[in-house]
Amino acid sequence: MPIKLNDPDALEKLSAKLKYLTDMQEMMKSVNLILRNPRTAKEEKIRIVSEKYQLKPETVEGLMNPRYSFERPGFQQYQLSNNSAEIRRIKQRITSITAYQAEIKEVETAGELPELVFDGGRIVDNVPENRLQIFFDAKPDAETRTKLKQNGFRWAPSNSAWQSYRNPHTLNWAKREFKVE
Repeated sequence: MPIKLNDPDALEKLSAKLKYLTDMQEMMKSVNLILRNPRTAKEEKIRIVSEKYQLKPETVEGLMNPRYSFERPGFQQYQLSNNSAEIRRIKQRITSITAYQAEIKEVETAGELPELVFDGGRIVDNVPENRLQIFFDAKPDAETRTKLKQNGFRWAPSNSAWQSYRNPHTLNWAKREFKVE
């Protein structure tokens, strides 16, 4: 299940996932060093890896004898690269969630949501809900509704507003479309 931006436990969940991936990366590197050492006997490699990393002997045997002739013993380079990329992605996600939580605190301190007024309505940057909302004084015409839909906005009857997830694209589009600065 994906970890949502506005989940209160998002940082803890992502930190746990980062720790798991980092530990996995170190384990894969260490296993590769052991399995690719030409001086160690096959049975000794299986014993060392099984004891040290709690891997089943069958799993270690599979790592030692890759399926294809072009593969080397141990974890393959693409597995290490994919895990490393996931580590980088999780770190970036932690940074973005930290920034989002700082934004929420700023809004809570200010006591009101950032709002841009235009002729015929207003744009509200609803940080706590992670939504960009557009409130119109009257029902917008068909052309405006079509443009809203094309740019990721949907009608939310519960809020009586057109809303979209917060992101720079939708905010910039709304500012340009409704001539707000």
